[in-house]
Amino acid sequence: MKNTTGPLKQTALLCLLGLAACTAWQKNRPAPPATIEDIKAQLSLTAQQIQEAAQLRQAEFSREQTERASRIDADIKYIYEALTLLDSKIDVLHESARPTVVIADEKCPPPPQGHTADGKLLLGETEWLWLDEADHAFQARIDTGAATSSISAADITIFERDGEDWARFFMSHQDTDDRIRIEAPLVRHVRIKQASADSSDRRPVVLLSVRVGELNEKAQFTLADRSNMAFPVLLGRDFLKDIAVVDVARTYIHPKPQLKDVR
Repeated sequence: MKNTTGPLKQTALLCLLGLAACTAWQKNRPAPPATIEDIKAQLSLTAQQIQEAAQLRQAEFSREQTERASRIDADIKYIYEALTLLDSKIDVLHESARPTVVIADEKCPPPPQGHTADGKLLLGETEWLWLDEADHAFQARIDTGAATSSISAADITIFERDGEDWARFFMSHQDTDDRIRIEAPLVRHVRIKQASADSSDRRPVVLLSVRVGELNEKAQFTLADRSNMAFPVLLGRDFLKDIAVVDVARTYIHPKPQLKDVR
């Protein structure tokens, strides 16, 4: 019997190869050319996409512009309110400000003789001082470096009068011919340290009525031996404070007081 298997296999193989070639040709065959209708449809789709993108961008731009305009309006409102507040403060200042009064020079009289422009007593380096308890005028040195005033005293005696402590002393100086007896209330005692000695002296302090120029005051005086000093009386800062100004370039600004001037 004749064998037919070989030709059949060949035929089947040829069929398979033909099918594979047909499939490959179907896949690789060129696309048919586009028609005018296809091109118009593609252009219409593209135009629609461009229009939608433009509308979306326009909406975003309008939203940004609206937000920016709102911020600008808020800034303008804040600035307006700040300017309004500042304007009201300026109005208050104008209402509360007092007009400046200009006084002509001829309306400002000069200060009284022996006084400063603010009414304080003007004293020189030395002045005449009237002492009521002595009924006498003495030359006094004005010393802003000393705190307490002092007066020349000798033979000091402490005694009691009406339950109060008093001091009796004699005032003498090279400028006076007689010893003047003075009695005055005792205020306290102070300790004075001498520059030339290590020890300190305990000295009484009395209250005396004095007159310098037109000023009448009660002042505290330390009793000390000033017989060898140039002036029997020294006026210190406690007496001068708040009532007098010292011009050390001048002396005896005020005249020597007389008994008739103080009685």
